Amino acid sequence: MTGVLRRRLVVAIGAAPLAGFLSGCAGLGEAPAHVFYELGDPGAASGPAPRPHAAGGRTLLVAGTAASAFYDGTGLAYSRAPGARAHYQLSRWTERPAVRIARLLERRLAASGAFADVASATAPVRGDWLLELQLEQLYHDDTTPPGVARIEVTAELTDWAARRTLGRRRFAESEPLASESAAQAVAAIERALSRLLDDAQAWVVAQSGRPAA
Repeated sequence: MTGVLRRRLVVAIGAAPLAGFLSGCAGLGEAPAHVFYELGDPGAASGPAPRPHAAGGRTLLVAGTAASAFYDGTGLAYSRAPGARAHYQLSRWTERPAVRIARLLERRLAASGAFADVASATAPVRGDWLLELQLEQLYHDDTTPPGVARIEVTAELTDWAARRTLGRRRFAESEPLASESAAQAVAAIERALSRLLDDAQAWVVAQSGRPAA
């Protein structure tokens, strides 16, 4: 046996146990799983009691958009330095938050009875009023752990028939986290969102008392 062949054989035999050890370790654990969270509204059932339809039987359309491309995806955002944002690697929303928030407020307004009909702006429905919601920010502020959930939405209500803006308002809420984790961030965001939707619902319903144009 030549010296070169002998050295190759020794290297091959010595490497075999190490390769087997690494493959065995890979089978002992599992890769971290991605978790998808559905943004909820824990206060939906505690809103104002339904009331008769407003005069004129208006139909309200609701639209939701994000103020920036960063918030337009399904990433769950956090911040560990002022002015900086990032996304959790293994935690995401089931749908874009701006669209989800519009859907949740749409459900509340439909249940309030303040309008003859409430639908999404993308639905094949002719509306009298349009409520546009712009998500300005939604993130876990972790600059001081365990952090605070922050949410800000701008709402604009337009009377299509009269071609005029009825009102514009900014809504903002924050909620401290119980502990530092993505799951706790979601729970805090939902509590803050519920209060924000309370205020937004009350504001829109108050506008519905205006006489029809």
